[in-house]
Amino acid sequence: MSIDIGSRLRRFLASAPQAVWPIQTIQISHPAMSRAFYLWREPYAGQVTTEDGSVVTMQPCNIETKLAGSQGHLDQKFDIRLGLIEAAEQDQFQAEMDRVPLATTEKVRVVYREYLSDNLSEPQAVAVLQAESITYMLGAAGISAVSPRLNVTRTGELYVPREIPMLRGFL
Repeated sequence: MSIDIGSRLRRFLASAPQAVWPIQTIQISHPAMSRAFYLWREPYAGQVTTEDGSVVTMQPCNIETKLAGSQGHLDQKFDIRLGLIEAAEQDQFQAEMDRVPLATTEKVRVVYREYLSDNLSEPQAVAVLQAESITYMLGAAGISAVSPRLNVTRTGELYVPREIPMLRGFL
């Protein structure tokens, strides 16, 4: 009886759990809010380093992020579902969102970062988004977010060097 060690080893390695996995994080902020929310999909609180070098503490949250629409569309839209774990967190989140004035032109800023589980000192991917709509459900929130739109015909916003510093070279 012959035993094929090579094929048994390949089957074991193919079915073994991954040693490194992606960790998704969400940062939600607005100037009218008293604090920013730092959330991740892990079941415990932990610290990560953002792209500017600051260390922030992430709170556990059930996060589901998906692309809403086709990948070929220039205006990418993302649907983000947050399942806040504790009732106190739900109340704090809704109270902070209520602080944002309805008539403000400044959108809620949503920063999506993705880290690898073995290296929380630098994000592997960063997407800065702005919230178009935020909905509340019992124990959850839904955020529809897009990349910032700077097209004057689409949003009515003007190109200004403060927002896009490289405009100075073209003017």
